[in-house]
Amino acid sequence: MTLMLILGGVALSYCVLLLFRCAKYALPLFAGLYLAFYLRDLGHGWIIIAAGGLLAGLAVHACGRHIAGSSAPFAVRFCVILLFAGTAAAAGFQAGCALAELADLDPWADRGTSILAAILTGLASWIDLVPPEKGIARTEQQT
Repeated sequence: MTLMLILGGVALSYCVLLLFRCAKYALPLFAGLYLAFYLRDLGHGWIIIAAGGLLAGLAVHACGRHIAGSSAPFAVRFCVILLFAGTAAAAGFQAGCALAELADLDPWADRGTSILAAILTGLASWIDLVPPEKGIARTEQQT
């Protein structure tokens, strides 16, 4: 019985960690889903829908990572990183709200847990896009 409780706790913590790691891919996922539903509404077949959604998600993810790590203007990089971190924070908020509902917390603790999860998930997405050793410093002004 004790072994099952320990293994259950480890499995639960791993699932929660996986949930928050996957939240940083919220923007590419939503872009792919949007295009897939749009193609479905246009009446395309399921192969085109799946390929279009997958390619849209991968394109958004690749372009976002490229722009965040490139020498683009500071405002552009900051907005792209903020867009990715914001959608990750929104997904983390929803995940924290769902976990708090499962734990049957009172409403104030539910909101506090959700806000903490949103902050941590957004911060994790920010750190994933901008490593601390590289930073998001402004580039040199060309004269």
